[in-house]
Amino acid sequence: MIAGMLTSSLRTLLPWTLVLAAFIGCGSDGVGSGGSLVGGSCIDNYDCEGQCLGGGDFPGGTCSVSCRDDRDCPEGSFCIDKKGGVCLLPCGSVRDCRPGYDCDDKDNKGISGKTFVCIND
Repeated sequence: MIAGMLTSSLRTLLPWTLVLAAFIGCGSDGVGSGGSLVGGSCIDNYDCEGQCLGGGDFPGGTCSVSCRDDRDCPEGSFCIDKKGGVCLLPCGSVRDCRPGYDCDDKDNKGISGKTFVCIND
């Protein structure tokens, strides 16, 4: 029974792991842990293509864009119900996030449900 649950969990996580590897590891610009659109660190809005989110939820700042739902977010990010709706990077574990960030499930904006994203909330 435990082996069956592990197999099912791995089957569910594997696609997300591949997606995260493609987006989190890259991103000197655009989307990812170094992205100037979503996910990169920032001091102010001049460091980002969109906006720089700061404060306790976003240590070291994080680049993002405003959204009403996932369609407003660049590929590889999701619309989360924080600060009126912001695009954040998905994660499968804290290892997928920049230092200082956790991998927490947060309410989606525009649709029901939650998504695991990198945030320090």
